[in-house]
Amino acid sequence: GPIAPRALFVLLIFSCISYLRSMIHKIMSKATTPSPDATSSIQRRPVCYAIASFCLGAWAFYEVNTISGPYFEPILAACNNPDISADNFAQKTGYHSYEPKLGLGAFNVLVCLITQFLLELRTTYPAGILTWGGVVVVSLPLAVSNMVAAGRKGAIGPVRYPTIFGLLFQLFGISVIFPMLYNPSYIFSGSKRGVPTTSLRVIAATLMALPGVILTFLVFYVPTESYIWTCAAGILGGPILVLVSLTMWTDKSSSLESSTRNITKSSDAIQKAYSLLAIVCFVFWSCLMTIAFQSYGFALDLLWRDIWVEAGPSVAFMTIDTGVLYLGALLLIAYESEWKAIKAVLVTPIVGPGTALCLVLKELEFEATTALLAGEKKDV
Repeated sequence: GPIAPRALFVLLIFSCISYLRSMIHKIMSKATTPSPDATSSIQRRPVCYAIASFCLGAWAFYEVNTISGPYFEPILAACNNPDISADNFAQKTGYHSYEPKLGLGAFNVLVCLITQFLLELRTTYPAGILTWGGVVVVSLPLAVSNMVAAGRKGAIGPVRYPTIFGLLFQLFGISVIFPMLYNPSYIFSGSKRGVPTTSLRVIAATLMALPGVILTFLVFYVPTESYIWTCAAGILGGPILVLVSLTMWTDKSSSLESSTRNITKSSDAIQKAYSLLAIVCFVFWSCLMTIAFQSYGFALDLLWRDIWVEAGPSVAFMTIDTGVLYLGALLLIAYESEWKAIKAVLVTPIVGPGTALCLVLKELEFEATTALLAGEKKDV
């Protein structure tokens, strides 16, 4: 996404700190205190994970701005120039043309910038597709997790608005917003795995995650001078895919009764969604590994050179995006179960990061559902 001004970074820091303080105060005020040690332990865990995740996102913000900021400044100036229309943008600036309709008016600059960003990734083969593809693979299970968490009964705070988070992901980079803002919001949201959502929400979340894979293929294999490529780039990095999630605004998940039938039905649907995405992630990751092996063989030093040491701004940006997003996902999982996070790390070299995350998220859902149903039986 575009590079945010430093002033906005300061604003985000203060906003997040204020939010954390308010949520910590809320938790402390509601906590029952059977023993001082138990209460202290309960309160420390979410705070520690939230702060760690926030710091990870803040570091990512600093790094991507340091690396790619100077590169994007002239592009942003050209995209923001009111004297240059989209029709003659390429002719007057020398940059690639873009489709302003995909920006829906408010996000035209974003579409303009992301088009140039993706063009550099496309022309930097194979590093471009390897780093962009890495982010896509890691983000697929998170897309379902985020959408489901937003609809669960009892959830409060920003986590309930996935569309807003999606736009922030596009504007400032998912490696910045996911660990810095989303994870702390989730930790203090009260959204619990196992709490049922409608099948519609689960199906929609799964379907909305898949177009990114198709558009990635178009961006990296369709001729860049074609209109199809221009539209694919604008859709992939623009607001349209994110705004589709507004269709869930009228979803009734938040008022769904936690009956045995609803819990079981919802859990089955969520686990099937993770199973499907695990296959998609594995196939996609296998394709990326095939490209990497064909280009570098076992020369990992050459791979590292191209994606980091001598990488261009866009590739370096995406290398940070991939690594930080994966770490952010592990922190989210570790907050609920450190063992599951360790398991994801151990399985990643075998099946890839996306599939590893899908497998442990599926297990977390199953275990939470089992515990919830066992609690209901005890109440009866």
